[in-house]
Amino acid sequence: MPQDKKKIILGITGSVAAIKGPELAIRLSKELDAHILILLTNGGQNFWDKAQSYNLEAWNLFSQLVEPFDPLLNFTQEKSKLQIITAKEEWKGWNQMSDPVLHIQLRDWADALIIAPLSAHTLAKISNGMCDETLSCVVRAWDFGWTEGKMGKPLILAPAMNTGMWDHPLTKQQLNIVQGFWNKKKSQNLIKVVEPQVKTLACGEVGKGAMASLDEIIDTCKDVLTIEKLIQ
Repeated sequence: MPQDKKKIILGITGSVAAIKGPELAIRLSKELDAHILILLTNGGQNFWDKAQSYNLEAWNLFSQLVEPFDPLLNFTQEKSKLQIITAKEEWKGWNQMSDPVLHIQLRDWADALIIAPLSAHTLAKISNGMCDETLSCVVRAWDFGWTEGKMGKPLILAPAMNTGMWDHPLTKQQLNIVQGFWNKKKSQNLIKVVEPQVKTLACGEVGKGAMASLDEIIDTCKDVLTIEKLIQ
């Protein structure tokens, strides 16, 4: 794979909006000309598995493009632009002290991390530094510019939750905490939140909490990656 292709982790968490994951992954791969590794949380997989009935066309196209993930894969030799990893993969390739650790491999491999949808549950976990599955471990180890010689890598968050959860004061506090992870002494803050939209939610209520449109998420990714290129 040419070295100029971006390498992006797409985290999918336990929100109904995860059913849009296959379409988002395909569009990110094509529109950003990027290699995409989809990283499912346990909750995210529950909704991902229902994506087929939501958008059969996107599901079938994704199924044609995706290749199985091998935890022993040399990340410099990917042939596919779409791969998927479940939370169960974390320690499959680790048997002894000299073996690689998956979440560190992923952190080092990726140019950017997108979490879309970001559930209230995962937001609470990452804002408190929890490391209970692969995605939260990747975020905890992510390069926010604090390590010597590191400039930081973009983190893009697209929350999706019930209006009551979105309006809860903890949500704003936790998003502020995560945005504060960036070392602003190094460069412009590349942690971006794509706020949810107002529409009819899965519960039937109308309010703010639905994941932002895929167009808005992708446009934000393009903008952030452009800024990152300028400051490197």
